[in-house]
Amino acid sequence: MKQQDYDVVVIGAGIGGMCATALLAQAGYRTLLVERLPQLGGRCSSIEFKGHHIPYVAQEQPVSGVTADIFKSVGAEFDVVPIPPVVYRVDGQDLQLPPKGGFAYLFSQVCDDPAEISRVLDALRRSRKWDVVSDAISFRDWLLEYTQNERLMNTVQNVFCVLLACRMSEVPARAAVGFYNIGMRQWVAAGRPRLGNLALMESLAGAIRGLGGEIWTRATVTGILTEDEKVQGVTVAKDGDEVEIKATVVVSNAGPLQTIGLVGESNIEQGYLKEIKDNLQHGSQMLISFVSDRPLIEYPGGLGFMDTRRVVNISPVTITCPDVSPPGEYLHTAQCMPKSNFGWIDPEAEIEAAVTDLREQIPDFDQSAEILNVSCFFSPEWPCMRNVPGYYPPLKTPIEHLYNIGDGVVPYGEAGTPGAVLTARIVAEDIKTRLQPGG
Repeated sequence: MKQQDYDVVVIGAGIGGMCATALLAQAGYRTLLVERLPQLGGRCSSIEFKGHHIPYVAQEQPVSGVTADIFKSVGAEFDVVPIPPVVYRVDGQDLQLPPKGGFAYLFSQVCDDPAEISRVLDALRRSRKWDVVSDAISFRDWLLEYTQNERLMNTVQNVFCVLLACRMSEVPARAAVGFYNIGMRQWVAAGRPRLGNLALMESLAGAIRGLGGEIWTRATVTGILTEDEKVQGVTVAKDGDEVEIKATVVVSNAGPLQTIGLVGESNIEQGYLKEIKDNLQHGSQMLISFVSDRPLIEYPGGLGFMDTRRVVNISPVTITCPDVSPPGEYLHTAQCMPKSNFGWIDPEAEIEAAVTDLREQIPDFDQSAEILNVSCFFSPEWPCMRNVPGYYPPLKTPIEHLYNIGDGVVPYGEAGTPGAVLTARIVAEDIKTRLQPGG
């Protein structure tokens, strides 16, 4: 078997793995990033079809915050176009939120009782000042203590639970309120990658290589090597060969369950194994991409819906990012939430329900639009999120110098892409305190 040596091996070129690789290469570590797919970015990537750059899952990025900071610090271009806030459709009327007091304004459109609105807003304010919300009940049940208005709860669901990839009945109250208080702040100003997600990831890849890091695509990590509960490296299948990579540190962006599989369950402390298996719950979403010869949604920031079956918002991507489409064509994406995250999800039924929504919300949809791609992220192997808020696995595994990063292990109050990037920064900083490059 061929052998090579590195300080750090990073498994998986999703945005978390790429940010970790960039930070460690910048710090002088001999770093190798291994990705089984032919392209970079994982679920924060895009595919080219009929001249359009179609996103997989992630569509937008906060214009400032941890992701923008890392790109800037490692010398990668963060080419993200700011977009205006989402417009919300309520009872057939499209509502643009005021710069301040957006929640209160939306609530006033779906609830006639000012006292009821005040109860909900006051509860959210108290959670920000004095965080004692329980995780023993769902976010929906917590809200039911302050309102019985289903339309008001649907508003809360759309405004920020869609960012958690779960419905309010399926996320603990404390986790949802934690995101409202912490992670949601980054999304006050959002943007779209001007040339699509893949171009954004390739920009970061260029910075990694410029810093001395190495990237292998079409290469599969087949095992994580350990000895005496300490990581020793990985084995990789590449170009028909099996390569043994010796490394002091292994950082896995493959997800906690997949990491366990690479180590082997018999080599993992049983309490950790049981904790992960008992508590990890992946999040599911679907993205429908369609094209037309004109914008079918007039709002550059997108249009959100409160009481549809599956479609929660539609983004007219080409309006703000014309380079993602051929001239004269307009790419749109519809973010869709399944009926439930739990149990088996029927893709055909979910697609049918979502397309029915599109037909109801966009006049002449069948005549005006062509569906290009439907991405279903329902399985634990390729989900929308590897873990939904409510359980927060440790970044460190029981194997010394083996870390997990990504959206499967985000800290309390965080979620999605920014949460995944944050784990990369936390782990990179921890590695720097423990090991010297070349050590």
